Parts: sequence; C-alpha cells; structure tokens
Amino acid sequence: MIRTVLAIAGLALLTAGCGLRGDLERPVPLWGNPPNEGPNDPRSIKAAEEEAARKKAAEDAAKKAESEQAPAPTSPN
Repeated sequence: MIRTVLAIAGLALLTAGCGLRGDLERPVPLWGNPPNEGPNDPRSIKAAEEEAARKKAAEDAAKKAESEQAPAPTSPN
C-alpha cells in the first residue's frame, strides 16, 4: 500500500513540470478559415514579414544591378 502511494506521488512529481509555458497560440481550425484578428494575427504578422523580405530582396537586387552597370573606365587616347 505504501509502495503504491509512493509510486503515485513520484509520478505526480515527475509530471508536475510538464505543460506549456508562456503565451498560448490559438491552433488552426480543422476546416474553414478563422476571421483575421488584426495586426496580432499570426497570418498578418507572417504576411508583413514576407512583404518586408520581398521589398528588401528587390532593393538588394536593384543595388546589385546598379553597381554592375557602373561605367567602364575609358582609356585616354
């Protein structure tokens, strides 16, 4: 009997630390799209990050193309 109580108490102590900590994210629904919750919605955040990355890539490509099209040095003749 004491062994059973100790075993249960030990299991309770081992599982007491399990679980999620911090802010919980709402899971994706199994069907349908949930309404957008504004700027804090994960989909809005992801879209904004992708747009920023797309703009940065376009700016980097423009800078690279501009630097590659620098005029060639002319020879003094």
